[in-house]
Amino acid sequence: MIDFEATLDTICALQDRRGMIPWARGLHADPWNHTEALMALALGGRHREARRGLDWLAGAANRDGSYCQFFTTSAVREPRIDLNNCLYPAVGALAYLVSSRDAGSVRDFLISFDVTVDFVLAQQRNDGSFPWALAPDRTPLDGSLLAGSSAMVLSLEAIEALDALLGRNRPRIKEASAALTTYLCDPVSHFLAKDAWAMDGYYPVLAGVLDDAEARRRMEEFLTRHYISGAGVQAIAGSSWVTAAETAETAMAMIRLGELSRARQLLEDIEALRRDDGGYLTGWVVPNRVSFPADEESAYSAAAVSIAWYLMDLGRPTGLIEGILACE
Repeated sequence: MIDFEATLDTICALQDRRGMIPWARGLHADPWNHTEALMALALGGRHREARRGLDWLAGAANRDGSYCQFFTTSAVREPRIDLNNCLYPAVGALAYLVSSRDAGSVRDFLISFDVTVDFVLAQQRNDGSFPWALAPDRTPLDGSLLAGSSAMVLSLEAIEALDALLGRNRPRIKEASAALTTYLCDPVSHFLAKDAWAMDGYYPVLAGVLDDAEARRRMEEFLTRHYISGAGVQAIAGSSWVTAAETAETAMAMIRLGELSRARQLLEDIEALRRDDGGYLTGWVVPNRVSFPADEESAYSAAAVSIAWYLMDLGRPTGLIEGILACE
């Protein structure tokens, strides 16, 4: 039996006094990976720490609702605005609400986050796509990202779920999600060339934007290209760099498809990355299994593995948002 209390302890140990959870000790934070860690804490019953994570997100937003890309303990490290990063805190807020039943804190958080949602939706193009990021002066950068756009669908699904639980009705959220999903599924849609990255392979499946047959075909091709038997998933095809987070997220995609035994195998593969303190190394280079970055235990890796095992323990096919809503 895996001791996930120890794993959650390693995430809590990284959280600073303001509630920010960096990638790893001595490194920066970003809203997406911070939220992933917050989700693991919420689903694991660490409500006080998860609430502090929500508080940090509320305080880190710019006046227009946007989030800068990277933060240190005392400053903004990268002022570029990644729109996927901006929207993902909704998933963390949903996990906290369902797990803690603390509707008051979530309503307080949404005072600032509703401004973020309005900011992001204002960037949607007529074809349903979003620019992947904005420059610090709010000029849209060229291109869209397949994985980031898929993650935005999950975030919009989380916002709809939050609204339903809190008695709010905003048709604009569903409309934005439907338009983005249509763009994602259109074979003539164009995305920045990132097809070697694992996230481009599995994220459309994890987000549920593909029909079952296409999702299964995609994952078979993906595993053939990225999976190293007994080791895990390569973050970048052909790199021999296997990471805990990408492997765990691949397992989440397989859980959504009902491939529970294959998902379990993926998670068991990366248990070799677990450290004595319960944390997880970011990754290793195979076949020699050399830790890279050297001896780095990352909060987002521990979080992704924890969330994947949580979904696995539900014992049935489930998407991420559906799984969060099943939390008791």
